[in-house]
Amino acid sequence: MPFSDTLGLFAGFLTSAGFLPQIVKSYQTKKIADVALWQPILLIISMSLWFTYGLLTGQMPVIVTNAFAIACNAVILVMKFIYREKK
Repeated sequence: MPFSDTLGLFAGFLTSAGFLPQIVKSYQTKKIADVALWQPILLIISMSLWFTYGLLTGQMPVIVTNAFAIACNAVILVMKFIYREKK
């Protein structure tokens, strides 16, 4: 694997790993009201476009890291509905 791919995977992993603390905290507290609904939606859309770009250009770091980030944001979005406050 070329160094540029390794660097891209590492950078993308660190960027995507930024979502993990929110997932863990939300799971532990069962509260996610402070996360805006549109944040994970917009991130899923934009990362899906990057994922598609990666597929079209064959850039494995773009594909892998955006797939992971999409999954993280999908979890956040699902938690947003599961842990929503009942009115």
